[in-house]
Amino acid sequence: MADQSPPDSSGFPDARLYVWVKSLEGKVNNLLREVTVLKNDLIRKNNDLKKEVTTLAEDLINTKHEQEMTLQKMDLIIKELKKTAGIEEVMTLRKYVDFWNPMNFVTRQDLDRVIEAKLQEREATKITTMTQETR
Repeated sequence: MADQSPPDSSGFPDARLYVWVKSLEGKVNNLLREVTVLKNDLIRKNNDLKKEVTTLAEDLINTKHEQEMTLQKMDLIIKELKKTAGIEEVMTLRKYVDFWNPMNFVTRQDLDRVIEAKLQEREATKITTMTQETR
């Protein structure tokens, strides 16, 4: 019992107190390492989230710009469509085209041929009537 250190005033020997303090120090160091790992992980995730938010903001801006361009194109198409004929105007034009029936129109050449044929026919009938009268 001479090898043991005398108990201090708290009733713990120095060696036990030293082991206990070293054990606490190890536990504190482990906790500090865990806190550091957690802190680094949190910083990394925060940076990743910042990048993601920046990317989403850029995507949102691009989407808004595309939407604006689409609206401008739609407005242009609407203006162009307002300049075109409506269904009533088309139906009126169809009525007149059906009335005139352009498929029955003749060309100038066709008309000249018909007139020439009629003139020749008249001359032929005139000649035959004259020859019959002279007989």
